[in-house]
Amino acid sequence: MIFNIQRFSTHDGKGIRTNIFFKGCPLRCKWCNNPESQNMQPEIFFTPSKCILCMECVKSSKNNEFYLENEKIALHRESVKTPEIFRDICPTKAIEVVGNKATVENIIEEVIKDLPFFNNSDGGVTVSGGEVFFQPELLEALTKALKKHNINISAETCLDVPWNNIKRSAQNIDVFLADLKHIDHSKFKEFTNGNLTQVLSNFIELEHLGANVIVRIPVINGFNASEHEMYSILDFAAGLSNVSEVNLLPYHSFGTGKYTLLGRIYDLHNGSVDDELINNCINYAKKIGLKANIGG
Repeated sequence: MIFNIQRFSTHDGKGIRTNIFFKGCPLRCKWCNNPESQNMQPEIFFTPSKCILCMECVKSSKNNEFYLENEKIALHRESVKTPEIFRDICPTKAIEVVGNKATVENIIEEVIKDLPFFNNSDGGVTVSGGEVFFQPELLEALTKALKKHNINISAETCLDVPWNNIKRSAQNIDVFLADLKHIDHSKFKEFTNGNLTQVLSNFIELEHLGANVIVRIPVINGFNASEHEMYSILDFAAGLSNVSEVNLLPYHSFGTGKYTLLGRIYDLHNGSVDDELINNCINYAKKIGLKANIGG
């Protein structure tokens, strides 16, 4: 299951890249910018302001999912059992189904259109999410197919998955863009509902494998935005023999509108950090032998 293929990206790896976004993630980070990536199943984005009352959604509803209320279309999300029946029925895109079961063949067909751009820019494909290793079978098949075309592959990952999920595709991945959000177990659990022991163990396994890893650190006020916490994270990264670069990702709220489209509440506010902390972290990273950048 994927939810987007984004072409002509200049982030998340070298050169011009095509980003493939996998659906499904084990984490529930409070600041997540892609909430539509969290659940494995298709979901509905609903934008009532775009509705022109054509009634196609009401006609297609089997369980009163969409209904007319006070001369406006309303959505009863708990009744949605088969989102697929609403795909492409809305002429104004007030209703969009997020997530589809694209095959490896479908994905490759799209990706190879960009081979000239990859070749001229040292670019390639970045697999992202969600969490790409949450679907190990799909990722393994896709990375093998990409390598038949000699395409460079970067993988964005939270690493909070069983090692065997990662091991299956590791030999096909050129660069791991791996999140290291915290090294405090209780805070990691509180803000992400994840398993930090598993994350740190996978960093060590990647080191043993000699994988090329760039560490990515989201910097979030109230979570890890203090010198003590950030320096401890950077120290862990510097202690890994296969890590020479870190990317600092300061908090932003660009994805908050998606929560409304999904009928969900965004519950992290005031996550922004000041430039002084970021600059101090960059200087500290350089001091302990790491190349440090803002962003990817």
